[in-house]
Amino acid sequence: MLNITLDGTPRLVTTGGNYPLDELDKNHSYPIAHIDWLALTVKFTETKELGWLVQELRQFIPPLTLTPTGKGWNGYKERHNITCADFNGDLGLIAHGGETQRGTASIQLNAQACSMIADWQALKTWCEQNASKITRIDLAHDDITGKILTIAKGIQWLQDGLFSNNGAREGATAVKGRLIDDLGSGDGKTLYVGNRKSGKMLRIYEKGKQLGDKLSVWVRAEVELKDKDRVIPWDALVNPSHYLAAAYPCLNYLSAIQHKIKTIKKAVNISLDAAIHHLRNTGGMLINLMMQKHYGDAFLVVNELKREGIPKRLASYAAHLPVLLNEGKL
Repeated sequence: MLNITLDGTPRLVTTGGNYPLDELDKNHSYPIAHIDWLALTVKFTETKELGWLVQELRQFIPPLTLTPTGKGWNGYKERHNITCADFNGDLGLIAHGGETQRGTASIQLNAQACSMIADWQALKTWCEQNASKITRIDLAHDDITGKILTIAKGIQWLQDGLFSNNGAREGATAVKGRLIDDLGSGDGKTLYVGNRKSGKMLRIYEKGKQLGDKLSVWVRAEVELKDKDRVIPWDALVNPSHYLAAAYPCLNYLSAIQHKIKTIKKAVNISLDAAIHHLRNTGGMLINLMMQKHYGDAFLVVNELKREGIPKRLASYAAHLPVLLNEGKL
């Protein structure tokens, strides 16, 4: 990833030549990275306005609905939250309106929205025809086993200058890092590399511990790219692995095959176990008392306690819960 050329024009984000596309696609059926956030700019016209945009996006996220907020967002006059007709999930936002925005709209799709998109090739084709540019994309790689990717390894890469294309040579500009340490609490550590203001930042964090499993070894590397002094090509939508691997020299090793549903299942299991543990600690004795009250009839106890909806801890996976539950994957 380069910044700008000598004449001041934006550089193109590239794959860095690390992977011949044909060769990688032939050897791997599934990507080693997934898209965890996507932001686009779309130009409105007399025939292409908010209603048109919603209908178009439903090609990729069928249950999408909009909820007006009555507020603006980042210079746009109006903000609508993207929600889902099937559950109370937050999928992102669409912002539009305002003279300074020159008839554009901003689409922000969060991790849950991205995980619901099944046909990224179709979305790429649509974007090439209807969207102006990618303003932000987050590319993530998960090491569920924690055998290769660790916080300690990230710190070593930083010390060895492997987050810089200049390496650790004398006179090279050092890439800055910042560690958020849990001090052994089990809440999870996070290593930040780079600066969000520059348009390129890496997070390496203990995902499993973040979700509530204090013994988990699951670690995630996530690169956030913005269009500041760089152009993010549409190809990143269908080949996120190439752009993640090329973001920093130390990520060239990426080769593991990933199934997105596998990481979702892992996240749901950890979150569910943590929620059950919390419920046992806060309500276990009450449930025990209610079982005595109802003479051991668990159905009456459950019927009296249950509420509609999904726990907040699991809300971000709401779109995938029906599939996981119905297919017995939990």
